[in-house]
Amino acid sequence: MKTFLDAWLLEAPMGLSQELAGTVKLVAAEASAEIKDAVCFQIELQGGFRGSFWVAADAEALARLFVVARVTPDEPDRQRDVALWQGIVRQVAERAAKAVAKNTGAATSVTALQEVPRPAGIVAAVYELRFGETLVRVAFSDETKSAAEKKVKENTSMTNLPARGVELLLDVELEASLRFGSKEMPLSEVLELGPGDVVQLERHVSDPVDLIVVDKIVARGEVVLVNGNFGLRVTEVAEPKKSLESIRCLF
Repeated sequence: MKTFLDAWLLEAPMGLSQELAGTVKLVAAEASAEIKDAVCFQIELQGGFRGSFWVAADAEALARLFVVARVTPDEPDRQRDVALWQGIVRQVAERAAKAVAKNTGAATSVTALQEVPRPAGIVAAVYELRFGETLVRVAFSDETKSAAEKKVKENTSMTNLPARGVELLLDVELEASLRFGSKEMPLSEVLELGPGDVVQLERHVSDPVDLIVVDKIVARGEVVLVNGNFGLRVTEVAEPKKSLESIRCLF
């Protein structure tokens, strides 16, 4: 169950069949199938899946469906039909949320459900709701995200920087320094320092020194002389994620 739409499509036929007291099927339709007069509900979710999920249905076809299923009399009443459809959508949404919890172990809840204009510019999956010979076109737009998927993305974001983002940084100059060691000293001792005094660092002469970039250790190695200048022969490099943390402030 990778998406909330998967859970919806699994639970909707059973939920709709119970509500309409008859067999209901959901069959994928052509994406270009147009719903001219749509009644649309936006469902807000929290938990295992979070975000917005839209259900848009052909209002005129819904009215026919309720008459055929003997839920309503022949007299048309849009306000009544919309209210009935809203209750059915809520029932299916709650069934799908329970299916998500059962399948993933992460509780999902419906926090809000309201009628809204059909959103523009959002990819919709179009289906045909079939009840005997009666067809109702229904479109679903799923903008929910799995909480588990979000956590994985957060944990890997530093090791999977976009290629273009890295390219933009390749020519940025950063200040690098070597740290031979450190020592905590009382202010009184610091003030008493004079020429010839020796400060003993908390690091053995055989220990590697640190290469520091933006207060982060990116490598370690041993000090060498290169044409009369100090240099560093790298013997250990930090993991890519830790190295990239040193340039996070540049984004």
